[in-house]
Amino acid sequence: MENTEIENSLTVIENLLNTEKAEQARTLFEKLDEQNTPSYFLLKGKIEQKYQNWGEAINAFNRVLEIDSENTEAANNLHLIKNILNFWNPDLLNP
Repeated sequence: MENTEIENSLTVIENLLNTEKAEQARTLFEKLDEQNTPSYFLLKGKIEQKYQNWGEAINAFNRVLEIDSENTEAANNLHLIKNILNFWNPDLLNP
């Protein structure tokens, strides 16, 4: 796939995700070859976050920040996930 074709696919997948068609988005995303781009990993993180696969989402958002340390969307999503996990597991580290 060419870059523009990949970017178009990522846009279509993100639109599906934003319109609550997460299963379709995930199915299409899984057909893509892995790209070493912030947009690819940002979308991967959003999909994993939607399905509450927190570890995979954190890994994807961290990968975005490795490639583009200024990516505020990835940083905000990481912060959100950490807050969710801390809220859900307040006694996990304090037995």
